[in-house]
Amino acid sequence: MSEISLVWQKIQAKNYIYSYEAIEETSVYFYPYESLDDIPLVVKGNPKIAPILASQTAESAAVVAAIYEKEFDDANREYEQIMADYADYPSLCIKVGEAPKMFPELDEIIPPEKSPNVPDWSLEFVNSLKEHDAEAKKGFYPISVEIAAGMVMTTFTIIRQISNEVQALGAYKKILKRKAGAFISTMKMIRAKLSDMEKAETGDTGNVTIVNALSTILSYSDVTSEISAKFEDEINRFKSFDNRYDSSDEARALRRSISTSFYDVYTAAFLKSVTDSDIPIELRMFFMFGFVDEDLAGEKNTEILYNMAKAYVPDPEGNVLTMYEWLLKIYNLEADPSKNEFDQDWPAYLRDQKMNGNINDAQLEAMMNHQKSRLDFEIKNLFALGNRMTFGRVSSFVPVFDQQNVLRPLDMAYLTSPKVNGYFDMIRSIDYSVFCRQALYTNPEAGITQLFYSEDITPYMILLPNVGSRASLWQEIDGKNRRTKARMLISIFNTENTEECMIRLFGEFRWEMCKTEQGVHWNDVTDPSLTSMYCDYLQFFKKNSALSSEVKEKLRTDLKKFSNNYKNVFIADYLAYIKYEANSSPRLNKVAREILFTFCPFSRELREKIGDNPQYTELINHYNARIGNQAKPITNLVNKLRKEEIEVPEVVIKQLEHLQK
Repeated sequence: MSEISLVWQKIQAKNYIYSYEAIEETSVYFYPYESLDDIPLVVKGNPKIAPILASQTAESAAVVAAIYEKEFDDANREYEQIMADYADYPSLCIKVGEAPKMFPELDEIIPPEKSPNVPDWSLEFVNSLKEHDAEAKKGFYPISVEIAAGMVMTTFTIIRQISNEVQALGAYKKILKRKAGAFISTMKMIRAKLSDMEKAETGDTGNVTIVNALSTILSYSDVTSEISAKFEDEINRFKSFDNRYDSSDEARALRRSISTSFYDVYTAAFLKSVTDSDIPIELRMFFMFGFVDEDLAGEKNTEILYNMAKAYVPDPEGNVLTMYEWLLKIYNLEADPSKNEFDQDWPAYLRDQKMNGNINDAQLEAMMNHQKSRLDFEIKNLFALGNRMTFGRVSSFVPVFDQQNVLRPLDMAYLTSPKVNGYFDMIRSIDYSVFCRQALYTNPEAGITQLFYSEDITPYMILLPNVGSRASLWQEIDGKNRRTKARMLISIFNTENTEECMIRLFGEFRWEMCKTEQGVHWNDVTDPSLTSMYCDYLQFFKKNSALSSEVKEKLRTDLKKFSNNYKNVFIADYLAYIKYEANSSPRLNKVAREILFTFCPFSRELREKIGDNPQYTELINHYNARIGNQAKPITNLVNKLRKEEIEVPEVVIKQLEHLQK
């Protein structure tokens, strides 16, 4: 008997779900059953073939698991592509001269989620059974017919669970295509127009041709022949390495050397470009992406980078900037250089240089607004250090674009200003006061001696020219002025879950901004704040009667996981708060939830949505009472001014609207 097929079907129904075709000599046995409870009886009634039945059921489970994983990946890929296109859509419409249409149905789309009905352990379990099938069939299933029957039922249960979720994913994809159908058709039309425009502009009907990009970059930069020869030799050696990211001394030394030469060339090319109205496309790719060599980047990636650089549209709001655009602001005295690794801003650094005798008073004054000196400081600090930091793998960092670092399709990883602004909008729709700073307003003519109001200040998001996995808060304010923009960094090609990267970044900003505002009292619980209350909660959780023993054990594990770093524990909780708690999926304990909601309250729309959730009802009631007390004197002030026919200052109106968010 070469193969045995077991058909579980109700004989009297005469209606079979599957058709079987024997590909070799086969014996077929029919077993009637009325319920799932009959299946173990069938297995136990055939002890000789019981191990085979267990093996075949386990193999079927592994096949179904693989289908589930593929279906989920396909659904997630379709969702991310639609969302990425949706973010790019407005700027693409401008480029082709189309009026953007509204697609409200896309706002209803949610990403696919792996069901808790199919836990990871069950997938790992059936895959391991398949991998070790020979050993199990020989030494485990035959131990007893009860074991074989148990394995049949266990894997059969998993098959049913996974099959249900595969069907759910199929239904999700149908809904996704139905809701996004009009938008997908529109994007196809937009892309076709873009392609026609590019061909018309360039006269190119074939692939993009970039030849000897490194020579073009070096020639344009006008660096010395020594630097030019050195950088060219380094890139050629780097390309020739089979394992150019290994930890050997030679590879590490080469990567460090390339980094030094890269910034020398970048600085020289940048200085020439500021007076050039027609920067070559190779240089634009170099400035935006760190592209230096078409062979190192790969033919397909080179074409993609070419199209991205050519189609790039700056952020009209000026909040999202490429590294090149940011350096232009520094060079043109539109922004002060960022802090260095010792937390010194530009004036503090110059004063320190003077104290150390490196410069005198006259040199200090001359350097304060010296464009080249400011540029060098920014490149040495924010650019060089931030580039390495956002790359994610510090020990293997190299600033040039290399196809080996492309771990995600470039079009999906590419962060444009509409995408980043979309994340700003997303966080405000949940944590509406995340970027707000307290300011003081006075207007004696209107009888306002002192009014504290909240001012929403959108951060700068600087896109570093690398393919990386991290986002970082470089500084929460500029100098000592608390009403200045924060400076945030992220790779222009982000290989991780960008939404989670952004949420962690905004959580880090919350923490650091609170520390800045609180000063020396940032961890003083007698002056309640986000940081002081969180530090107190984490420091004394063992004595907190509001926490169960299970929660305390989890906190002990979390603190160990984050090396007792309170900020990192908070950031992890903030991610859970924004991503899950805001979607009515509880992840936090009672104490953490109360602190977060007190200092990072949900928007009004979300509060109304979760108002009947018992975990938030009391918190929302307290919040409403507190906000009502803050709004009452402002409302009275507005009524008073209107009664006296005095124009209500815009600041007062905006603060009242802010309290009603």
